[in-house]
Amino acid sequence: MNKVFSFALMLLIGGAASADLFKVSKKGETLESDKTKWACVLDGDSNLYWEVKSAKEGLQYAHNTYTWFDGESGEEDGDYSRHCYWAENCNTLAYVRAINMESLCSFTDWRLPSVDELKTLVDYYGDADALIDVAFFPNTQADTYWTSTTVENNEFVAYEVPFSYGGSVARDKYFDTYIRLVRSGAEQVD
Repeated sequence: MNKVFSFALMLLIGGAASADLFKVSKKGETLESDKTKWACVLDGDSNLYWEVKSAKEGLQYAHNTYTWFDGESGEEDGDYSRHCYWAENCNTLAYVRAINMESLCSFTDWRLPSVDELKTLVDYYGDADALIDVAFFPNTQADTYWTSTTVENNEFVAYEVPFSYGGSVARDKYFDTYIRLVRSGAEQVD
């Protein structure tokens, strides 16, 4: 296969990954793709809304990390639970509650994604350090992000999706890592 054809094929495949992504305003309105300020992304293929992280310190700061906690299992306030801007109870449940209180993009039903949902954002054909479409998801860390999926028969371990190499890994809920919230959309986008 010649280099020009290979490059064209990569562009076609890589472009297809973001063909059905739409920027969404803080008020929940779909924006033109050239807008420079947006708060969420709607994936028209999966009909899922995704949180977009911020470069500024605060609730959605891209460098905040959290332990995994759902109110029943995980770590509510452990040794690794001091890496969010409020510096206590830096866990997934507290973050979900805070985002829902903020009504991000006018929605109050944000949650941790399942491992299968989060893996839909992995983009193996991009040219960024993080394996994600950075035109829609800036500030993504080339690291792992928690999912809502607990390992079967082990309530102390949950799956993460690494945006440095893809796939999924399992880790003790006691440790902290990044999170990106999701919500299901009500209508299909054409």
